[in-house]
Amino acid sequence: SNHAEVGEGVRQAVDAGVPRSEIFLTTKIHPPHFGFETASAWVEKVLRELGVEYIDLVLLHFAAVPDGKTCKVPRNCRQETWLALQRAQAKGQIKHLGVSNFGERQIGELLALGGSPVEVNQIEYHPWVPELHLKTAEWCHMNRIAVTAYGSMGGAGNAQQMMMQDALKQVGSMYGKTPGQVLLRWAVQRNVSVIPGTSNPKHMAENLRIFDFELAQHEMAMLDSIPSDQRMLHFNHWPDSAP
Repeated sequence: SNHAEVGEGVRQAVDAGVPRSEIFLTTKIHPPHFGFETASAWVEKVLRELGVEYIDLVLLHFAAVPDGKTCKVPRNCRQETWLALQRAQAKGQIKHLGVSNFGERQIGELLALGGSPVEVNQIEYHPWVPELHLKTAEWCHMNRIAVTAYGSMGGAGNAQQMMMQDALKQVGSMYGKTPGQVLLRWAVQRNVSVIPGTSNPKHMAENLRIFDFELAQHEMAMLDSIPSDQRMLHFNHWPDSAP
């Protein structure tokens, strides 16, 4: 985990005058830590590693549960984890709760507990994702759940292939934008938040320059109409695939 390094970065920013309220700190709880007692212990451990008083957002990383958990049934494990995180939220240790790679059924099982709402679902999201991912995002929006995209420009092994698509280069040339900026703008116009990661300052600046143009309706339609036989996933997480 990089919690210690991230926590140090937060402290350095606060020491430099950035209000803690302007730093949004997100982490994920992985399935090996699912279960009420395990998740409760995980919260305390992560707060110590980060060296912070609270985490802004905690996501259940994905819905699959490893064998050998005391909670046994995957649904029960996820629900126990959610209850543990709710308790931490009530204590002020976590501000917001969400999920990643979950589908309608899996989110519904958490909502059925009647406690904290699922505020966000983070999924792989770009014009080439399977129809299931697009429909999952639509369902989330209909149920007031924010959608965050990861893999907006493909994975490490596929990014070059995606960036070389003629349609992207054609649209980008109309606005003086890169294919990556077009992909980020496409998601934003679909009401999906984007979190592109890079250590390159040039790319960081490029990723921020997506709010000074808007894709036309026919350009959005072109990117929305990828043939089904060309759709692909880079990270192979399928919503609602885990029991």
